[in-house]
Amino acid sequence: MKRFVALVLGISLVAGGAFAQSKAVWRGNQFQIEKGAKIRLGVDNDILGKAIVALWDKLHPEAAGAVEYVNFGAAGGTDQITALQGEAPDVALVIDGEVSRNEQSLLPLDAVITKAAANFAMEPFYSGANGKTIKFVPVAYDGMAFAWNKTMMEALKLDTTDKNKDGLPDAFDTWEEIFDLAKKWQANRPSYKGKPVNIVYPMSLDEVWSGYSNLSAGNWKIFPTKDAAKPGFDQDGFRAGLEFIKTASDAMISVEANGVKTPGASMTWRWDDALNNETAPFFLVGTWMDVNGAETKGGYDIKFGPMPTWKGVRLTPFVKTKGWVINGFTKYPSASHELYRILFIKEGMQAMVDNSDYIPALKAKASNTPSYLADPNKAEMSAAFAFNYPEPTITLPANPAKKAMDGYYGIGLNLELRAVWDGEKTPADAQANIVKLYNKWYEENNK
Repeated sequence: MKRFVALVLGISLVAGGAFAQSKAVWRGNQFQIEKGAKIRLGVDNDILGKAIVALWDKLHPEAAGAVEYVNFGAAGGTDQITALQGEAPDVALVIDGEVSRNEQSLLPLDAVITKAAANFAMEPFYSGANGKTIKFVPVAYDGMAFAWNKTMMEALKLDTTDKNKDGLPDAFDTWEEIFDLAKKWQANRPSYKGKPVNIVYPMSLDEVWSGYSNLSAGNWKIFPTKDAAKPGFDQDGFRAGLEFIKTASDAMISVEANGVKTPGASMTWRWDDALNNETAPFFLVGTWMDVNGAETKGGYDIKFGPMPTWKGVRLTPFVKTKGWVINGFTKYPSASHELYRILFIKEGMQAMVDNSDYIPALKAKASNTPSYLADPNKAEMSAAFAFNYPEPTITLPANPAKKAMDGYYGIGLNLELRAVWDGEKTPADAQANIVKLYNKWYEENNK
């Protein structure tokens, strides 16, 4: 077996030729480009697509014009590869949870790629999305990170010192401290830019995707054994999450203009307001939200870090990843591998950071880590996402077309969370009903 050094990744790799399935040929420090190869890249951002095509032309002037991009979208991308086969892009950006159900339509990645990826790809997203054969490498996070408005907090005379450099102000790195702040504000609610601050943290109850982090306050993780029949709603840790919601309610972290606690039914998606209109000092921000635009327009500084702890347990929002796959029906597997390789070298990652809102999903100090000098928010968000929890992708055993997470979203969980917040049910009573609701859903759908 001949040893090659992939200088562009800074990693020593062993390549013994190509997989029989992929027919990718490794030459020197790159994959061979088939004569007359024409490959299409599927992206969900025209600006990013143009930047990657330009990078290919720069690195391969002898094959300039061989790559073109199409705005293919990311959601449903692997489903489209299965449906369209050879008509779909040769290399495409997709969502991790869609890979397993379409793996028969995806090309196994050459060992040169997988050996390099093992050194930089973020776990558990890398192994979790793949089966026995590696067909997907995550490139960017898709989720929400904890944020705090430094400018707003300083105007309100709150200490924003972060001596331990964990991304959180030392005075507010626990929910106990944040709840104490909410209690103090009941007696003397402060004003900011001429408006009273009625919300300390716009906790989401009615929108249960971003609201998952509340339920993780007792170190609970949904589907802990990867068994679709056992979401874990019966566990003590889940009840602790409900108790966290009750404690937040008692602390009145969100009130209306008249000082009355915000009703559970109104605890909806309010994250955009917190970012763009400065309605709260603490909140969550999605990777798709325009943080830089909000800061520039409003003249304030948003900081990011992991979520604060509750009784020593760090809360964990859901997160997915987007990554690249190669179409199993491509006519040019080696050229597709070369494009794939370029997407993950430092220049490829830099092109992504400079031309999209994507936050790289890379291990700390990975050799292909891009520069964040032009956008330090991305560096902070990337570090924060390392603490998030991958949304499970398991399916029902007797109905593999149905995702187990459909039960989490489809049993009316929000109504139970509202009831706990409003004081209509105890955490224990809500937990018992949630267990019944999921068991009923599972029985009706697992067939």
